[in-house]
Amino acid sequence: MSRFATLKNITLGAMLAGGIAIGGAGLVLAQDDEATASHPVHIHAGDCVNLEPVPAVPLNNIEPRGAGEEEEGEDAPAPQGLLTAANVLYSLTDDSEFSFDDEMLAESHAINIHESEENIQNYIACGDIGGVVFENELVIALQPLNDSGYSGIAILTKDDDGGNVDVKIYLAEPPADGVEATPVS
Repeated sequence: MSRFATLKNITLGAMLAGGIAIGGAGLVLAQDDEATASHPVHIHAGDCVNLEPVPAVPLNNIEPRGAGEEEEGEDAPAPQGLLTAANVLYSLTDDSEFSFDDEMLAESHAINIHESEENIQNYIACGDIGGVVFENELVIALQPLNDSGYSGIAILTKDDDGGNVDVKIYLAEPPADGVEATPVS
C-alpha cells in the first residue's frame, strides 16, 4: 500500500471517529472522481476463454452512475449506508445495431470489460452470453479476470425497435483494503 493510500485511510478513520464522537452526526464523504476510471466494454465473438480479438460490437463505457450529470446541492447523489461498500459502476447501451436473436444468440459471444483506454489489453471482467431468456431479457454474470476483483451482471434486452439488443451493466469495484466498515447516520 502506498504512503498516500495509508495516509488517506488514517485520515478517513480520524474523520469518521470525530464524526461519531460529536454526537453521532452523519458524515458523508464525496467520492474521489479520479479514483474511478472509465472502463471500455465490448461484445466479442467467442467466449471468455477464447475471445476474438476484434470486438463484434462496442458498448458505452462503464462509469460511476450519474457521471457527467450536472446535479448540485440537494439533488446531487451522495453516498449512503456503509462508506466501505464497493462502488458499483454502470453502463447503458440502448442503440446497438446488434440483433438479439439472429446475431447475439445465434453464435457464441461474450461481454468483455477492459481496465481503461490506456490499458485496453488488460481485461478485468468477462461474461459468456447465454442462459434463460425470460420476457425478452437475458441476465449474465460478469466474472473477474486477471485477479482484478471486479464482478457484476449484464442485462441484455431485446429492444422494441426491431429486435436489437440493449445492454445494461452493473460492475462492482473491488472492496477497499484496510478500511473498517462504518455506517452513515
